[in-house]
Amino acid sequence: MKVSKEWLDQFIPLDVSKHELSETITRSGIEVDDIIDYTETVKDVVVGYVKECDKHPDADKLNVTKVDIGDDTVQIVCGAPNIQADTYVIVAKVGGEIPGLKLRKAKLRGVESEGMICSLEELGIPKDLSPKEFEDGIFIFTETDNIAPGQNALEALYLNDYVLEYDLTPNRKDALSMIGSAYEARALFGGEVTEPDQSFNETSDTSLLSVSIDDEESVQYYGARIVKNVTIKPSPLWMQIRLIKAGIRPINNVVDISNYVLLEFGQPIHMFDYDKIGSTKIVTRHAKNGEKMTTLDGKERELLDTDIVVTNGKEPVALAGVMGGDFSEVKNDTKNVVIESALFDPVSIRKTASRLNLRSEASQRFEKGVSHVFVLKALNRAAHLLEKYAGGEVEAQLLSDGTLNLEDTIIHTSVSFLNKRLGLELSSKEVKDILEHLGIKAEGDDELTCYIPSRRDDLKIQEDISEEVARIYGYDNIPSTLPKYSKITPGQLTDAQVKTRSMRELLMSNGFSQAINYALTSEENIGKFTTLNEGLKLNMPMSEMHSVLRTSLIPHLVDNAVYNKNRMQERIELFEIGNIFKTNGQTELPDEIQKLAVLSTGKVNDTKWLNTSHEPDFYHIKGIIEAIFTEFNLLKDVRFEATTDYEELHPGRSAHIYLNDVNIGVIGELHPTYSKAHDLGQTTVAEIDLEHVLDKSESIIYEPIVKFPSISRDVALEVPRDVTSQSIIDLIWSLRPNYLVEVYPFDVYEGEHIDNDKKSIALHLIYQNKEDTLKDSDVKEAHEPVLERFEEEGFTIRE
Repeated sequence: MKVSKEWLDQFIPLDVSKHELSETITRSGIEVDDIIDYTETVKDVVVGYVKECDKHPDADKLNVTKVDIGDDTVQIVCGAPNIQADTYVIVAKVGGEIPGLKLRKAKLRGVESEGMICSLEELGIPKDLSPKEFEDGIFIFTETDNIAPGQNALEALYLNDYVLEYDLTPNRKDALSMIGSAYEARALFGGEVTEPDQSFNETSDTSLLSVSIDDEESVQYYGARIVKNVTIKPSPLWMQIRLIKAGIRPINNVVDISNYVLLEFGQPIHMFDYDKIGSTKIVTRHAKNGEKMTTLDGKERELLDTDIVVTNGKEPVALAGVMGGDFSEVKNDTKNVVIESALFDPVSIRKTASRLNLRSEASQRFEKGVSHVFVLKALNRAAHLLEKYAGGEVEAQLLSDGTLNLEDTIIHTSVSFLNKRLGLELSSKEVKDILEHLGIKAEGDDELTCYIPSRRDDLKIQEDISEEVARIYGYDNIPSTLPKYSKITPGQLTDAQVKTRSMRELLMSNGFSQAINYALTSEENIGKFTTLNEGLKLNMPMSEMHSVLRTSLIPHLVDNAVYNKNRMQERIELFEIGNIFKTNGQTELPDEIQKLAVLSTGKVNDTKWLNTSHEPDFYHIKGIIEAIFTEFNLLKDVRFEATTDYEELHPGRSAHIYLNDVNIGVIGELHPTYSKAHDLGQTTVAEIDLEHVLDKSESIIYEPIVKFPSISRDVALEVPRDVTSQSIIDLIWSLRPNYLVEVYPFDVYEGEHIDNDKKSIALHLIYQNKEDTLKDSDVKEAHEPVLERFEEEGFTIRE
């Protein structure tokens, strides 16, 4: 919200400096982001009267003018296309200043120029806020009654002023208006607020228009007035400039009045062309699914049944609280106007504005909830201004439907409660004086009954009253005290946080760098490296690359690797701990699942002095994952099972990771096609579900090193090709051989001397007695049942 001091003084005169005003407002809880002072960068700029205007002798696009600037008549060369004689303009004199420029005498194509005829943009007004007719040229005064050559141009333009830009928190909707800002100033500085004139002369009712509401939950109240015989023309200069200072571009008097009243009261109003409504009815209702209408920006909108529309009894003429329809728009030929002022359901307005990406000044206020007390005041104020500045005739009848509740809400509190919460010793009188300055009537002595006006319906409970008292009393005036405590509970990390940090330290000690990526990704990445094939889409994404909540961490790590490789990094090892999102449909909140993903590519184990290195393979990344499970004493419960479920992974070098028979992740080498598409070499990745790891982790139990020697046995088996090494290892362990401590494959062979449907798997078995020296007879007794089981399974033991 931009608040002009010149405009604010119309509501409540304040004799304070801009810095005192800004500082006091900021300390009271409304942060002033910026102060725009038009006088700081503009010096010696006056009103000039163009007496003569002739073509430049040597330039087609330049004109040579004679300009009366009060104490002198000077020659100025001007290139503006709209410059002409007998007009009043803005002149920056020689020696004067405008933003970014100090004026000096100059020669333009051989002709002397003493000063500069200015546009509003050259005074610091953004081009897109200047009136349309002056957008590409100089500003020309159209109202000349109270201006004269040599007069301070900033005063003539109502720019001898500064503007405070408020950064409002969502609960301070009351300050989204000039009158709300005035009430805030009254609470801080005292004085009385003067409301704008809302009077008008009533004429006889000749229209047959009626107003009705279909659903009072979505539209609590709808009011309208008819103003006839308006004349469309530019609005007064003071109104245009106030709108510009507030960040709104002037259009014409009727449109400007609707915007002006919105800023005055914080109550959005809308103007319809009465003759284009198409019926004698105005009916508010919910839209029908699939119903279409064209809004003022020329776009056709498809509506849902959650949208509220204003109709002519048949078709929508406005999207309630958001934007009007194109065919009832006020244009230059408009003669009769219907003014709308209503109370629309904030939730519906917010959903509609968000879905259609139509965030307007009106929707911002409606979605926060507008004050009931200003609904009719804004309506009457608009009628007053139309009568005065558009020559309109206001019909006497107020057309309305619904209920307008103007009663104050009541909050019960006490002075002792407020003092206890704030650490103060305020008297009942002091508290009531503060509340009175806020416009809150308080009755009682210690026990207070507070009557809250609807413009402050953000105040709901007695704690809100204590906050209001604190900020007006002054946060700096509240004494500093230490908190009272009887028991100290030291803060500590949760078990999951400790384990996550341990995991992070382990990976970093192994040379991995942590990546932190956005939770949003592109639709293209959904379904990759995961069985989750649907992602939750954003309604209004900032870009296609960040439009869906991610379903896997690996695609981002691949992008990170590509980014680093393009910057000449030879070894890239990354990990990320973050959430992925399992959708429950596009209208429900997703489930968040914490994951760990790792990636390795480029040269690993690079030894410069031996000139050795290798590319990371499946077992490199498998070793990293096993180190994590070892850290939490879970390796004994982990197994890897080959898979071909993921087209992004090499079909012969990828596996599912199981923890106690629960599939918790995937590990593998990127498919050559996928790697080539991303300009990567051999790359391995893994992703595991941390929930199961952190929940099932156990303390590590250390055992002394066994001092007795082990005995090993090797066995080579000829088995069908679809039999995996892991299934054979699981078979061996299921027999529970005595003294067996480790078993692993060391060779797999397919080819010559082996049937096409068979392969050879060589296993190494290690036996050890932890309490005595192991004998060959003991090993034989434990090993022979294993060989017998192999024969029972139909495996051939190779010699």
